[in-house]
Amino acid sequence: MKMLLKSLVITIVAVVSAAGVYAQSQNDYARKISPELLKQDFLVLRDSLQNLHAGLYRYKSESEMNAMFDRCYKQLDHPMTETDFFAIVSSLVSSIEDGHTECFLPQDMIKAIIAGVKVFPVQPKYIGDKAYVPCDTKEFPAGTEIVKIDDQPVNEIRKHLFSLLSSDGSIATEKYVKINDGHDPFSYLYFVVYGEKADFKITYKTSAGVLAEKILPAALFPNMECAPERATVNQYLSLEYKPGGIAIMTLKTFANEYLERTKENFEKFLAASFRDLKEKKISKLIIDLRENGGGEDTNGLLLYRYLADHPFHYYASLNSAKHVITDHPNLAVQQPEDNNFTGKVEFLIGGKSFSGAAEFSSIARTNSRGAFIGEETAGGYYGNTSGSKKALILPNTKIRVNIPLTRYVMAVKKVKYKDRGIIPDYTIVPTIHDYLGHEDVQMNFALGLINK
Repeated sequence: MKMLLKSLVITIVAVVSAAGVYAQSQNDYARKISPELLKQDFLVLRDSLQNLHAGLYRYKSESEMNAMFDRCYKQLDHPMTETDFFAIVSSLVSSIEDGHTECFLPQDMIKAIIAGVKVFPVQPKYIGDKAYVPCDTKEFPAGTEIVKIDDQPVNEIRKHLFSLLSSDGSIATEKYVKINDGHDPFSYLYFVVYGEKADFKITYKTSAGVLAEKILPAALFPNMECAPERATVNQYLSLEYKPGGIAIMTLKTFANEYLERTKENFEKFLAASFRDLKEKKISKLIIDLRENGGGEDTNGLLLYRYLADHPFHYYASLNSAKHVITDHPNLAVQQPEDNNFTGKVEFLIGGKSFSGAAEFSSIARTNSRGAFIGEETAGGYYGNTSGSKKALILPNTKIRVNIPLTRYVMAVKKVKYKDRGIIPDYTIVPTIHDYLGHEDVQMNFALGLINK
């Protein structure tokens, strides 16, 4: 499966140095569109989802989805802006509860918003139901807790924004990643939901724990403080050794497309690494999947073959909206690799562990291969809907909706929840102090646990 790469940060970086280029279209986001045209787009979307989406009824029944379609359609009874319509489409897509189904405003519209709209001037970091200023700004020291924005509690705002974001089932960790780390940054979503504002009243806690207020003017995206940075990855795969016979294997992707850019080869890396583990007689292995958004599903399978000690199944079934798929190699009975690792294993997971990384984690969990540490995976335990996709462009608004075409079901045992990811044996959520201090409390916990 191809890793989802949506990142508004990339677009922001691309237009910061040329914000004026889009001046002629900066008001496009305020243009009203007739209900007739909006309804045309919506019916195209509904028809495409019902006929193409292989997992439309994975988490919701057909009657529940039909009721959602009808509710959204009834809202299209008056002219509205494209962003207003986008919010309705986003809420519909979110209700499908499929992390691979996402919608996007047209690139020209996004560029116009970035160049011309003034937004909330600080990118906050949400941890649970609280929001913090994650860097030193002109007005706040790093770590300041934001309590309200324009008299609305930040947790109510979070819930509203989350209702526009897609994820597998009822998993929330991926949504935190999106609003915190720039996939759908807070200020952008806040504008989509609440519109453009000249300034914001911020209620916050002082260092003494006392509530105080400040009025902050809105800012253009290029001037937003604590903006998410575009990460540069020079190496996705690594193996390091720690005292006491411990090895840490970090796998930031299963996507061959990205590995080719860094001249890495997944199959060769695993072969060399597990051979080295055997030669060094390593007995304790930590596999870090916290940055792994997926990629080729065969790479996830290959990784587990190096951890297995008996034959196993990986996929239970695959299907499109119309047909059962029987020729995928992951459907066959799988065998362990020759240099399979038989020692103690721990897995680090979190809200970026998605798609193929979550599939691998499902198989490791159902086979009781080791302890899971960190936060719930972004991908569902029972599988996902992904593979090939239809990039649907709505004819009038040009909003794009990605529709995944293959439903994957993992060969796993039943668990308590049908709509969750892999829930860690040890949930470790970094605090704002851990974040500001660059303290990897999850890895520290794993290193302590594996020696017990």
